[in-house]
Amino acid sequence: MKWASTKALLLGIAASATFVGLGCRDAMPHSLTWPAGGDTVPSHPKPPEGGYYSNWDPYAVSLEVTPVEDVNPVRTQHYLVATVKDKDGKTLPNRRIEWIVNSGSVGDIVEVDESGWRASRGYVVDNHRAVSHTNVFNHVLDMGDNDPSNDLSLTDGQTWCVITSPVEGDTYVTVYAPGIYDTSKHKVFAVKHWYDVKWDCPPAATKPTGSTHELVTTVTKFSDGTPLAGYQVNYRIVDGPAGTLEPSGAAITDSAGQARVTLRQTTPAEGTNNIAIEIIRPENVQCCKPAVKIANCNTMVNWIGPKIACNKSGPSNVMGGEPFEYTISVSNPSQVDATNVVVTDTLPNGLAYESSNPSASASGNALTWNLGSVAPGANVNINVRVKATSTGRYENCADVRADQNLTSHCCATTVAVSPALVLEKRCPAEVTICDPIEYVLVVRNSGDGPAKNVKIEDRLPDGIMTTSGQSTVNATVDVLGPGESKEVRFTAKASRTGSFTNPATATADGGLNAQASCTTVVRQPVLAVTKTGPDMRYIGRPAEYDITVRNTGDSPANNTVLTDPLPAGTEFVSATEGGSFSGGTVTWQLGTIEAGGTRSVKVTLRARSAGTAKNVAIARATCTEANAEVMTQIKGVPAILLECVDVSDPIEVGAQETYIITVTNQGSAEDTNIVIECTLPAQMDYVSGDAPVQVTAEGKKVTFAPLPTLAPKARATYKVVTKGTAEGDLRFRITLKSDQTETVVEETESTHVY
Repeated sequence: MKWASTKALLLGIAASATFVGLGCRDAMPHSLTWPAGGDTVPSHPKPPEGGYYSNWDPYAVSLEVTPVEDVNPVRTQHYLVATVKDKDGKTLPNRRIEWIVNSGSVGDIVEVDESGWRASRGYVVDNHRAVSHTNVFNHVLDMGDNDPSNDLSLTDGQTWCVITSPVEGDTYVTVYAPGIYDTSKHKVFAVKHWYDVKWDCPPAATKPTGSTHELVTTVTKFSDGTPLAGYQVNYRIVDGPAGTLEPSGAAITDSAGQARVTLRQTTPAEGTNNIAIEIIRPENVQCCKPAVKIANCNTMVNWIGPKIACNKSGPSNVMGGEPFEYTISVSNPSQVDATNVVVTDTLPNGLAYESSNPSASASGNALTWNLGSVAPGANVNINVRVKATSTGRYENCADVRADQNLTSHCCATTVAVSPALVLEKRCPAEVTICDPIEYVLVVRNSGDGPAKNVKIEDRLPDGIMTTSGQSTVNATVDVLGPGESKEVRFTAKASRTGSFTNPATATADGGLNAQASCTTVVRQPVLAVTKTGPDMRYIGRPAEYDITVRNTGDSPANNTVLTDPLPAGTEFVSATEGGSFSGGTVTWQLGTIEAGGTRSVKVTLRARSAGTAKNVAIARATCTEANAEVMTQIKGVPAILLECVDVSDPIEVGAQETYIITVTNQGSAEDTNIVIECTLPAQMDYVSGDAPVQVTAEGKKVTFAPLPTLAPKARATYKVVTKGTAEGDLRFRITLKSDQTETVVEETESTHVY
């Protein structure tokens, strides 16, 4: 026995220590079933053994239940909500709550919070006892209908129980939180009073100020809906505008179960009257039942008054002397009629009335309109046409009056102005014919009012066109405010030289106009080039050329450059005036040549091959260019060398001697029609001849046909074979004639015959 007691004590101490260890803020300190799931397992309200002797849940310190007392119709169900909090007032989840319907009470427990999946979740023991646990998360119970007003919102640390009763009486409920160690705080006692009564309190209403409103409360049996007469309904004005309840603040339900009073404002005023209503069941003397308060409810009456507002609109600026319109807009932004609405508009001096829609009653400068009633949300417009008789600033105000001392005041300001146009035109004073001409037009409103429909027109003179090919430039400005300006730019081109003046015009509504013009002188530089040089030069000889560039125009020739490409067959020798040679071209940077000015240079070339050398000089400047050329014939010089050699000298009488004649063109030009003739001495006879041309022998004369051409450095060879007929010192004579030789070339060769 001693061991058993000791064992039980040790188990109790261990269990107690375990649960104290588990007593964290959000855990389930009352049970060891967490987090096991499965079927519901009823558990003891406190941990075994040590739970009764220690504060095993030190976080839980208070229990709240709502409602603590309430009146409900029979056959309805109602929720009790329990909340467990810590010492700081924060809600605690996972805390066990026990619900007990006390003996002698009517009604039953029909449902309890069984949310969660753990085995120790809530459960109903019987219709008078149930267990639940405070929630871990927030929840909403929507009662299964579509009425959000009866939804029950629950936070973590809260749980609920549902009770009902089919009969009249009282339900006494004990709500117990076993985790709270302080016994004075772990129980809350709630009571539900059940009556077979249903009540419908007056709905909230909105009424016009100054009117009355009937408050009707209906009391019936909940079970069958039959009216309940004789119930006292007390009405009380809680706050809001001053008013009275007539005939008094208390009324008795009639045979229809209705209790009526009338709410009347003491003075018309906007605001909300909150009405407190109390329903009392009368005493029953026969069965000794005293009078009892059945219910409290509230309603409200929102008093809204009519409103009146006006807005006046019109143009901010008008032209002096021109008519214009403005609008008076009268509106009722309330939910009730504004009655006996009258609008008065007094025109300031300088504005003259012409007409209005609707028509006004005019008396001097005062205009009046009787609009009658203006419906809720309605808007009534009055359009007024007036004319500004002079320039200036006019503030025009209207006043609106209506019943219940309603007033509104609105104004519009209009300035009658007079605009004026000023036009300025700018262009360059002088350009060359190649330059674009930039025109700038600036139109400005120098008046104090807007210039409307401003148009600019610029007609260009003959000889000037825009770069897009137009002879007229137009621009439009819808509105040009006071002091504002508009700039128009365009580019034109001259087709000829001369002085050009073109006027431009600006116009606007109201007969406004302005003019401006400017003059541009168009000039043109004109280059002329002359070039002189030799008509003919022999190959290898220098050729000097003179080049002169003149500006015959009326404008400087800027950035003038002279170039002279070398013709084929020549080479550069020298150039004056800083001429530079590169890439086969001689170039002079001549800069600016003023009108009438000249620049002269020289260039020397050397002829390298025969032919015609076309030497072209080109002068280019901004907006002009010119060229000049010289033709030089380049010729070569033929130089013929005539040679003759006897091969066998000396020879015996009767032997043959061969003469080899060589013609060489040592010059730079070809030689043409070369004719060779040979004369044999008397002691020799002709045997044969060989040459590139035909050979003819007649007596002592041997003639070769003309050789058509012999190129420079080329040679031609002729052979003549002779036979010696007698002894002697003989002379073999050769002559050469051609187109290029001025005299006959002669050559002799001596031969000794023995």
